[in-house]
Amino acid sequence: MTNRAWRLSAAALVSLVLAVGCGGRGGPKLATVRGNVTLGGKPLPQATVLFVPAEGRSSSGITDKNGRYELGYTTDRNGAVLGKHRVRISTYLRSNDEGKSVPESVPSRYNVESDLTREVIAGKNEINFELEAGGPIAQPSVDD
Repeated sequence: MTNRAWRLSAAALVSLVLAVGCGGRGGPKLATVRGNVTLGGKPLPQATVLFVPAEGRSSSGITDKNGRYELGYTTDRNGAVLGKHRVRISTYLRSNDEGKSVPESVPSRYNVESDLTREVIAGKNEINFELEAGGPIAQPSVDD
């Protein structure tokens, strides 16, 4: 093998190692987060559950008809970064599948004025939210 061919082969090998080492599964350590959301004792369907860490990317999930959610970090990675998170839960949608807006049904203290915090630890986290009904509900303005 010539010197030039060896260098090209070595460069290709280094590039491959870097691509595999820094690709798809790179990034921060994540933990699985799932749970149930109820409002006034009833499952809360079609609610967005947002976990916002002090630093880094947020994770989110949408509840199913039974109020069950699982967080996603990116399109190909589930979970949330480890540490403390502020949590926001909302049913507001600017536009649903029919092109209509869906009004907020969750009190402000759980979304725009959220005081909910939860800690995500390594491994599997089951984090449930039993939200109390009642209280002010903020409807986003058209400009929000």
